[in-house]
Amino acid sequence: MTSTTAVRDRRPRPQPAAAPWAHPAAAGRQRSSRAWLPLLIAVAWMLGTFGLFWTGSLAEEVSNPGRLCLFVFAATTAFAVGYAARIRRRADTATETATETVGSPVDDRRIRRLVVASAVYHLALGAALLLEYGATGPGEIVASLRDPAQAYANKFAVYQDQQDSGRVNPAIQVLTLLGVFGTALVPLLVVGWRRLPGGIRVLGLAGMGGYALFFLYIGTLKGLGDIVVMIAAGLLVWAARRPAARPEVRPAARRRALVIVGVVAALFCAYMVNSQADRVVRFGTQDRVRANPTVERLVGPHLATGVAALVIYPTHGYLGLAHNLETPFVWSRGLGSTPAVASYAGQYLGVDTARHPSYPVRTEARSGWPSGMYWSTIYPWLASDLTYPGTVLFMALLGWLLAAMWLGATRSRRLLPTLLFVQLCLLVAYIPANNQLGISRPGMIGLATLLAGLAWTTVGRRRRATG
Repeated sequence: MTSTTAVRDRRPRPQPAAAPWAHPAAAGRQRSSRAWLPLLIAVAWMLGTFGLFWTGSLAEEVSNPGRLCLFVFAATTAFAVGYAARIRRRADTATETATETVGSPVDDRRIRRLVVASAVYHLALGAALLLEYGATGPGEIVASLRDPAQAYANKFAVYQDQQDSGRVNPAIQVLTLLGVFGTALVPLLVVGWRRLPGGIRVLGLAGMGGYALFFLYIGTLKGLGDIVVMIAAGLLVWAARRPAARPEVRPAARRRALVIVGVVAALFCAYMVNSQADRVVRFGTQDRVRANPTVERLVGPHLATGVAALVIYPTHGYLGLAHNLETPFVWSRGLGSTPAVASYAGQYLGVDTARHPSYPVRTEARSGWPSGMYWSTIYPWLASDLTYPGTVLFMALLGWLLAAMWLGATRSRRLLPTLLFVQLCLLVAYIPANNQLGISRPGMIGLATLLAGLAWTTVGRRRRATG
């Protein structure tokens, strides 16, 4: 028995079949498929919102459907071509393999410091904005949360008072110049969650909450939508960075990421449905937002109105684009594509920006489509300085840059490409609306700072490589 057992124990045990990811070619295919994921999501969003627009009543007002479809498809195709050109560009395989490693302790310390600094920044900015807009205590905040439509109307009174009095808030001005810290909190909190101490996690969540509270207070969806997009983009990077040595955890990681994104998006949509329904009643826009009779029978008139507004919200900009495509081109001298730049030029340089209006402003005078109330997509803003053919070329550049930042964020795992990728995701998410990063001063300053930092580090890396 003993000898038999010994012989049996010495027999080679059957080995499981090699997993497909263990083969270098299979790993390469998996890495290649991940490289195209942002493009698939972006194109689905761009064409999905455009297709959804044609199912609504606003499509009946389009007088130039052929020109509108031609331009949207040309811009989307250019974006895809630019992205594909960067992905298919031959890369140094040895360099990519060497850089696909988990961040060093030094990187972890840098991430912790940035999360702390960015969390403090968000808390300070949220508090300064709350005070500026009249939130002197919990009572006012609770009242605004209960009536988001009225809160949304109240913020315009603050806007008007600021313009009439010329009042500026020094604290907000300083925080605006530090807008780059607004780009770091959510992406780094998501991507580096597992490596962050509990105290820093709590501080980071508090920073997000304090910032989001201001937008809840003024009944505005913009800041909340930004957080949702940045969480989704951060989770996309995190899931793509999962260690290849433990591929069995990848499906679970993807499921967790999808669940988190789904829950956050569901909460945001629920709030959006309620707030938009209240806005329709408050501003009397029932002629624009028509509830579907079937949905109305199922959930009632209030929620049905909110659902209709939820559909119109990201799609009505295409009607504005159709109006803008009929407006002749007049160069806005660099002041039309980025309203934040125009506001600085008017405030500090004395430039008469009214002499160089953007496409949306001129279209409002021609057609009545209100540039400050309704959207016109990002394209007319860009075309104010680039023309529409130039805007198509810009979309190719945007696709190329998005792909480059995705590769840098997931393969080399560098900090600046990660933050820039998330910011570009914000830009793409708002394509059906406006040039979001060019409208907001903190957003514009944050993006410009990141691009300058990327250019600086790229030049330095090339000098070291050639020197």
